[in-house]
Amino acid sequence: MTRTSPLRTLLAVAALLLGALGGGLAAPSPARAATAACPTDDRAQGLASTPVPDSLVSVPRSDGRVAQFQQFYDTTATARLPFVWHREQEAPGGRFGPWERVSAATVGPKSYYVTAVENGDGRLELLFSAYGTFCHSAQRPGDHAWTAPEPFGLAPMPYHGGVVLFTERDGSIDAFASARPSGGSLELRRRPSPGDVWGPVESLGPLPEPNVGLSHPDRVTQLADDRLNVSVREWNRDRHWQITQTAPGGPWGPWQLCAPTGCPSPV
Repeated sequence: MTRTSPLRTLLAVAALLLGALGGGLAAPSPARAATAACPTDDRAQGLASTPVPDSLVSVPRSDGRVAQFQQFYDTTATARLPFVWHREQEAPGGRFGPWERVSAATVGPKSYYVTAVENGDGRLELLFSAYGTFCHSAQRPGDHAWTAPEPFGLAPMPYHGGVVLFTERDGSIDAFASARPSGGSLELRRRPSPGDVWGPVESLGPLPEPNVGLSHPDRVTQLADDRLNVSVREWNRDRHWQITQTAPGGPWGPWQLCAPTGCPSPV
């Protein structure tokens, strides 16, 4: 007959518990795994049933036309989340064509931020928030059909704003967003020029004060020497910060706290 000591039994139980916990940490739950992509509602039939109030986004085109994006609810959708729809002017100052749904990907919850820009190739690029991250879709060359939405890599915390797109004089595009707590202050992705792809996520560096969180930029300015200046408000109090590139397209200088009235316009 073999007897097991109470200590050995306790250690065995502890090992089993640690193994179970370790397995739980290694394998993400289905809900968490779903947030890694851009969730779709494939049961929705593509109906623009009800527009979301104040969700219209207008994008000027280089040929003088205007493109518009708007969120619509679909009464056939599984979840009560809207979809992004798109339409174009037929000619500058003319009437708009019909609304067309961009994809079956849903917007929200918590943040329903949508923004878009025309890139240097003359195609539209769309960013929208979905389950804590931002998804990206772009018109394909040729037929201008929309690509399947994919995670963009910028994921500001809830209530920390959205993504701000800025087009520089040379046609490059910058995407700014508030960083996650471990990522510093702001994060940036850059599409250098027509035909190029988006670069990696870059950090604009930590703020000089602890426990400070930023919203998205309220102003991006390209200076006369092509450097960028960014000003941004803290997400939860009325304080503003600014940062300026030390060289065009190059590194960023230190963060500076502005006066209580806000950051002055850069020279």
